[in-house]
Amino acid sequence: MDTVNPMNVFSGESSLLDFHNPEKGPPIPLVELPQKLNSFRKDGVRIYAKLMSHVPAANIKSLPALNMILRAQETGEITDETHTLVEYSSGSTITSIGIVANILGIPKVKAYVTNKTTEVKLQLLRFFGLDVTLFGGPVHPIHSDTNGGIFVAAEEGKQPGVVNPDQYFNRENYEAHVRWTGPQTFAQLPEIKVFVASMGTAGTITGTGLYLKKVSSVFSIGVATAPEDRVPGPRSLNVLRDIEFPWKDAHDVVEEVGSFEAYEKSMELSRHGLLVGPSSGLALVGLFNFLAKRKESGTLDELRNANGEIPCVFICCDQPFQYIGDYFKKLSPSHFCPVTNAELFTSDFYPYNMDWEVTPEQGQRMLKGDGGPPVCVLDLRDAKDFAASHINGALNVDVGCRDLPNPYKHAPTLAQLFGLLDARLSEADPTLGPGLRGRRVLTMCYNGNVARLAMSVIRGKRGLESYCVQGGCEEGGVFGAGLWE
Repeated sequence: MDTVNPMNVFSGESSLLDFHNPEKGPPIPLVELPQKLNSFRKDGVRIYAKLMSHVPAANIKSLPALNMILRAQETGEITDETHTLVEYSSGSTITSIGIVANILGIPKVKAYVTNKTTEVKLQLLRFFGLDVTLFGGPVHPIHSDTNGGIFVAAEEGKQPGVVNPDQYFNRENYEAHVRWTGPQTFAQLPEIKVFVASMGTAGTITGTGLYLKKVSSVFSIGVATAPEDRVPGPRSLNVLRDIEFPWKDAHDVVEEVGSFEAYEKSMELSRHGLLVGPSSGLALVGLFNFLAKRKESGTLDELRNANGEIPCVFICCDQPFQYIGDYFKKLSPSHFCPVTNAELFTSDFYPYNMDWEVTPEQGQRMLKGDGGPPVCVLDLRDAKDFAASHINGALNVDVGCRDLPNPYKHAPTLAQLFGLLDARLSEADPTLGPGLRGRRVLTMCYNGNVARLAMSVIRGKRGLESYCVQGGCEEGGVFGAGLWE
């Protein structure tokens, strides 16, 4: 297979559009799973991940989005007068439409989105400049549902200057995979025997499946979500029945997979270097389930090629990052390493800066007058030591730190001290509220650690100019020499 643009460089005024066009760059990676990720390897099954997650927009929907828009330009549906594109989408399609629209100079893209989507996805849509409208009701409304976003987007697309690409009924959705995904996959692996894809709009299984069946004897597996379950992108069979694409002609069997298995497998793949989302896990589990049934029934050999192997390709649609929160909801805590020092999630959240940590000599100059605002010393030693000797005019906050371990090496101590200091150093404190107001604050303690924490709290909570003395301070040391009482 000849590689187009092997150095992967895109130049000129069309560079951005070329970058997103699969015809203008190297093929999208096809990566074989090693035996530890392929439990059927000893049975002669070779499994390859087609990483559509590695296209520029990081999701497979960018191909239908690009194809629908390019074809609409070719047919005159999108013209220089087009000012708005509108689409009902779970996220990836409309994001890709938004990217291509920006490249082509179409001013506005409206995203009609289910209100069941996640906050992260909504933030992503807005990040890409999309005008978001939420819709209640079913996540996957049928086209004829006048209350649903698909119908409303189609109606709005009839207005002058507005175009609804309509991924659900536009054949250019699946034709993108006849145009790009199918030919590229076959060129990379002409010995392919099994093709697998999860099914959402069914564009991938339709276009790629139809192409592969045309050029070779490929067994095609569509993977749907289990009934009443949800994985972002794919749909359950009862919803797929409303899709009018010829997806039933493009596959030989449908496997149904639950969300737990999909997320678990996706995470396993990601942890081994294939950064793919839950729909990719769904597709691979569907393939494993199919192979297990074939092996149990003794019909696995029917799929072998002339070399006695069964090369399989499953589609990886996107990456896991936008779904990270869902992994922690779907999977059990045992799937993740616990966080050590978790108590610090709610402690020590104010800023630090090395410029705020001064040497004893610098602290001494501040006390003796350096031309800046007046300085107040905050002494964090125990009250008994403070009473025995302290710098003139210093204020004392006894947090019992003399015999405590280093708080930065002992999280419970850091959390304890932060709670005490956060309460005491507030504006509402009857002594320290007025005592620190309008002054620079110089914190000190036995060894510098608690002073550092107090300095951070004062700056973060009070917004006061505060410094800590490095290394701690004792009477007779360089810091405050001649200023103790």
